[in-house]
Amino acid sequence: MRLLIATLLLASSWAQARTLPSVEEKINPSSIDQVIRLVDKDSPGSSNLKVSVVVTDYGMSTDVSPRHAIYLTLASLAEMGNIFADFRITEQAYKFISAQRIAAGIYEIKAQVYDETFKEVTYTIDATKMFSDERKLRNNCGSAFCDGFLTTTVEVKETAK
Repeated sequence: MRLLIATLLLASSWAQARTLPSVEEKINPSSIDQVIRLVDKDSPGSSNLKVSVVVTDYGMSTDVSPRHAIYLTLASLAEMGNIFADFRITEQAYKFISAQRIAAGIYEIKAQVYDETFKEVTYTIDATKMFSDERKLRNNCGSAFCDGFLTTTVEVKETAK
């Protein structure tokens, strides 16, 4: 009986980890459904750092096609350079539930997805490498202008229940 209960619990939930590269996205402004600001830090003499979750809407469907794409975004804005990075967390969301900052560089996004049944998936994102890569790029630029896209990665752990 205990084995059956354990098997059912394991079958109803799953977890996986993956490394996501930054992607250069062109998002139609009219498809933006929500923007959730997780970090808005202004460091005088340095940069204005913004981390957001952007939820886009694909529109209505007649079948069980996903409705939303969810992105984690970075904007590091400074007088001598503006650095950007975007990460496509999922394109398979039916419903965006929440986003929050857990700790420095750690974020959590919850969404409803379909995997044989509807499940709530928690995406725990470790973006600490993104911040260290942003600092390295800014230091490498020195006193030159430093505008552009940041090539980096984040670690994403997905847990479904």
